[in-house]
Amino acid sequence: MPVDDEIQSSWVRGVFMDGGGLPQFSHEDIMTALLSESQDRDQEEPEIAANITQQMLHMELDPLPRSMRSRFRDIVERLSPNRLIEVGAGIGHLSAWFHDIWVDSEHPESYVMIEEGNRFGVILQRIVDRFDANSWCSVYVGSWESMSSEATAWLAANASTPEAARTGALLPVPADVVIVHSDWRGQVQDVVNALSLVRLGGVVLTPEPLVPTADVGDYPSGKPSNDQQMRVEVFNQWIRHMTDWNENQAVGFTEVGGGTIVAIRRLS
Repeated sequence: MPVDDEIQSSWVRGVFMDGGGLPQFSHEDIMTALLSESQDRDQEEPEIAANITQQMLHMELDPLPRSMRSRFRDIVERLSPNRLIEVGAGIGHLSAWFHDIWVDSEHPESYVMIEEGNRFGVILQRIVDRFDANSWCSVYVGSWESMSSEATAWLAANASTPEAARTGALLPVPADVVIVHSDWRGQVQDVVNALSLVRLGGVVLTPEPLVPTADVGDYPSGKPSNDQQMRVEVFNQWIRHMTDWNENQAVGFTEVGGGTIVAIRRLS
């Protein structure tokens, strides 16, 4: 396994972005290298990201744990994707970490931040303007379910057209990386939709849904009647899909403070 961070990043980028790599390394080795902590960066929050986090707390919104945000940053920097989609961008508390690394390094050809709420979309646009990124970064407001459905249909309709000749796509697909940190109630289906829009070898990144630990009681109507029961249903849905992904894709996990990041690399 490469030790030097620059060498490791170059190797991981070659495997994921260029289809290269060394055959003696297993999927587990590759995922371990991808998800590891950067030795060249610390977890100190960039100034703009820190301001956004404070704004979220003021708005009584729950940000991702800082250690998780910094690790997402490490992974994205290591992959250096050309086409990146972020689902559930909120008010940009994770997006700002990405923009910070691109101030002095190569940014994606296309980065789309997706959020359902118009109010949050306005805040996200301020981040784009702040980093002078309008030529390559876009904010889309609306339902990921609708956008992903339209993008999937567009890919199917253009399957026989050379990629360079394709036009009219709503999203930059097939994407190299899709990050999903949307509302937990729809997160699993959002990941499923995202996986259909990454290219072969592309990656979907998401926090692992919380594991229910408390007794949630009976379902009087046969359906979940509260958030705790709904979390059980969501986690069961996650396990069913994870069984399939483990069989047909490459899956990696890394624990960080406050949760676990899951990477699913599309192989089929």
